[in-house]
Amino acid sequence: MKSFQNKIPPFFVHLFTGSGIIFSFLALVNVIEGNKLQTFMFLGIALVIDIVDGTLARKYKTEIFFPNIDGKTLDTIIDYINYIFIPCIMLYKFNYLPQNFTIILPIIILCISLYSYTNTKLMDSSFSYVGFPSIWNIVILYLEILSFDQFINILIISFFIFLKFIPFKVFHPMRYKKLKKINILLLFGTLLTSSILLLDKLELKFLNDSYFYFLILWIIFNSYFILFVIFSNFFSYNDN
Repeated sequence: MKSFQNKIPPFFVHLFTGSGIIFSFLALVNVIEGNKLQTFMFLGIALVIDIVDGTLARKYKTEIFFPNIDGKTLDTIIDYINYIFIPCIMLYKFNYLPQNFTIILPIIILCISLYSYTNTKLMDSSFSYVGFPSIWNIVILYLEILSFDQFINILIISFFIFLKFIPFKVFHPMRYKKLKKINILLLFGTLLTSSILLLDKLELKFLNDSYFYFLILWIIFNSYFILFVIFSNFFSYNDN
């Protein structure tokens, strides 16, 4: 009986991780229907699930209680869909790129990211990603909020494609124990300000003169994580 009770939390952790595919489907449906805000909303929910589920899986030892279910593979499948496949459909659908690039750039991203995701050395022993970690959902979010010209978007996307081949490290901010609490706080601050800016830009138009201040706050939050990545390449985090 006790053994069964011990399996309940890890069972629900696997269900929680798997629920990300539901929001993948809902996001994709909204891309097809041209609902940009709803697409970002469902991708955002999936992102929150992905942020939380790893910590829960380690806490409740899912690999011990359900050894036949590979939680990492489950997570990777969902991540590829939410972080890469759906953002590529968004690039095609939502006019972020000039017409001549709406096919070729998404195909390049899909192919490069596919082999990147199957690379056994994608993550090193310090839980650092080697090269740009294919968070194309975040890149699309940036493009939407900042509203650059389509040709500027080409340069930005090309820059991140280039970063896939540069062996710099991107340390997972949730894995660094010394700054974990502040990283979580700033991460959810970033998600909150992103949601507010998107709501104002795509739907409600409620910020008015406050939009600039929220944009600055959003830039500050994002700048912290950019600096975090830069400094993680100069200091060792293996002892965290």
